[in-house]
Order: sequence, then C-alpha cells, then structure tokens
Amino acid sequence: MPCLAGIGVDRAMNESVREAGRHGYIACYAAEFEASGPLDADAYAKVLMPAFDFEGPAGSADQTFAASTELFFLPDLTVSWARITASRFTRTIRTIAARGTDQVLVVGYRSGYFDMTVGGQTKRVEAGEFAFIDLSQEVMIEAPRVDTISIAISRRKLEAMVPLLDLAHGFVRPRDTVSDLLLGMLEGIVAAGPNMAVVDARGVAVAVLQLVAASLEPLSRQGLETSQGRRAVSPVEIKAFIEQHLLEPALGPQTLLDAFNVTRSTLYRMFEPLGGVSAYISQRKLNHAFRQLSDTQQTRKRISKLATELGFSHPSAFTRAFKDAFGLSPKDVQVLAEQSREQEVQLLVSPEPLQYLRPITRD
Repeated sequence: MPCLAGIGVDRAMNESVREAGRHGYIACYAAEFEASGPLDADAYAKVLMPAFDFEGPAGSADQTFAASTELFFLPDLTVSWARITASRFTRTIRTIAARGTDQVLVVGYRSGYFDMTVGGQTKRVEAGEFAFIDLSQEVMIEAPRVDTISIAISRRKLEAMVPLLDLAHGFVRPRDTVSDLLLGMLEGIVAAGPNMAVVDARGVAVAVLQLVAASLEPLSRQGLETSQGRRAVSPVEIKAFIEQHLLEPALGPQTLLDAFNVTRSTLYRMFEPLGGVSAYISQRKLNHAFRQLSDTQQTRKRISKLATELGFSHPSAFTRAFKDAFGLSPKDVQVLAEQSREQEVQLLVSPEPLQYLRPITRD
C-alpha cells in the first residue's frame, strides 16, 4: 500500500498543518475507508489519484475492501501508517505527466508483502524490508492485505543527500540493522503522534532522512577495476558523471573512457544489461527532458531549446526519440503538466480532500 502522505492531500492541508505547528505540535490526521460506508473505494481512489491509479487486482472481487491510514506531518517529510485489503496501484507515464508529483516514497512493510514491478522486472518486498519508489518513474504494486509504514520525501530534499537518486527507483533494502533502525524510528513517530512537539520533530526528521540516505548506500558498493587495476570504479560513480554532464553534446563512451581510465570492454560489459553505453546516455537525456517538461514546479521551457541543450541535432529528432521512449510527444507531456498545474491551484482552495480526514487529537 503506497503512502498516502505527500501525494496531493498535504497541498490542501498546508494551512491546517501550519495551524497545528503554531500550537507547538505536529499535525496528524486519520481516515478509514470501507466498501459500504461514505468513505468507500472510490473515495480512497480520489485521495490516491495525484500519485496512483487504484483498483482491486484480478481475482479479488470476492474480497471486501477496507483501508485505514494515519498521517504525521514532520518538517520535510510525512509519515503514513496504513492498513489495506488486496489492491493494485499503478503509476504510468501518462499519470506522471498529468499529475506531476515530485516525491520519493520509502515503503516499509510491518506484515505481509507486495510485488513491485519496475522496468518490466518484478520484485517481492517482504515484511521488514524497505522499497524506494520514485514518483517521477513508472511502477506497479500489487499487494494482499498488508500493514505498512511509509515516508514521503520531496525529491529535491533527498537529492541533496543522495547523489544519482534515479538509481533508487525500485531498490529494496533487505531487513538488516539499518532497516530495523528506520522501522523502529517510524513506529516511534506513529506512537508519539500528535504529542510530538515541532521543536523535537525537526531533529527527528533529520535523523529519519539520514537513515533513508544510509539505506541507499548499497547502491554504490559495486566496483570495476581500472585498466591499471589500482582501484575500483563504482558504476554509481560513472553514472553520476553522466548525470553531471548530460548537457554536454560530446558526452559519449569515449568521454567515459578518458575520465575513468577503464578498458572499453569493461565499460561496455558494465552497460550491456542497460542496452549499451550510448543507449543509456540517450535514455538519461530523455528522462531529464521528461522531468523538465512534466515538473509543475519548473518554469515552462521551449521544446526546441531543451532539444538543443541535450545535444539533439534538430527538434524533430528529439521529438521522435522522446515519443519512441515514452509514447507521448514532448508537447503532449507539456500540455498534461499545464493541466496538472491548474488542478493543483484548484486543490489549494478546495475543501474536498479534507472531508476524508479527521485530526488526531493529543492525549
């Protein structure tokens, strides 16, 4: 069950959260959904809509829908504790473009499991493990009845702590000391709830962010020997170099060979599972373009200018490559993002999301 926090509900609740903060304690909310009540599956789908399309999976028609969630708003992140019956959550390219949500979800399961499909590969996430979901990328989650505790973090906030955050999408941190510490801290936040003072919540949020960053450390452990065999070069290091030089037209395999002094065969072998070096660089450029065009927080940019920045010979070549990669033209994505921006403005003044949530009061 993805975290409800930070996927549109908090935009409408900003003033309520600030009001709670003025009284010295964090804002906390709860909601319960059931098949026969006013807060039914349709209401739950509306709450999730900014981030996911929601449905019951095939074969679950005989199950009675039920879901409950509690939200805890700390500085820079939101914690969610949720319980739900069998469900499917999907986020597609069209969803991303139409409902630009610039967040990363860190999803931990206290019991049960879910199957997460990213890039055509499915992983099972078990209790005690944490899955990382970048809402700027596609994902599908299928879950039976589960009990999950999750974090929603602004991508911009986490990027400052975790270089090359794109690699985190679909990453699963197994159950170990770090994941146990993170889960324990999140359970402590849930237990404290509205009794947590804002002044304390700031330090707690910093500690949570540091544990999240530590959870991603295994991504940088792999290494490749240089041509001299003197040290290992991390694939993350090479990919980070690519991200830092995406706007350089000459970026290519030779650039990487010169920068890292690895053999051509070693470099090509490393990128073979990703379709090759050139294909990987091209895909990263296109992903950068997609994020620029779909991010509602970014100033609108001319498509021709973006194509030139990314080293495409002509805007038409960029448009063809973009549509081949995403099934939508750059203009399509830009239009969907504009519509999303208009909906966000409406959501800021709309009381609709608030009707599903009730404040959790202090003891």
